[in-house]
Amino acid sequence: MIDTGSYDDFGKEREFISIDLRTPKHKNRVIDFFEKKNMLNDEYQYSIKAQWTDSKFHPDMTMSEKELIEFASALNSWVQKTKARQDQGV
Repeated sequence: MIDTGSYDDFGKEREFISIDLRTPKHKNRVIDFFEKKNMLNDEYQYSIKAQWTDSKFHPDMTMSEKELIEFASALNSWVQKTKARQDQGV
């Protein structure tokens, strides 16, 4: 369901995360997150691509490092609640 790895970005090794949400009915439900370096401001950003949409209608979305940290914080909050419920057997 979750795949991580690296890819070549014009000679630089960058990381990616792919979330596979496919079902027998929806075979292309995959969300990819790619680490990128913005050449204009030399900051990292994260490209988000939903494979079920045509890029000419829905181009890749991006997140800044600050937004990535905010997203991770919110997601980690859910993870902590989930772990607590599982530890309690709920």
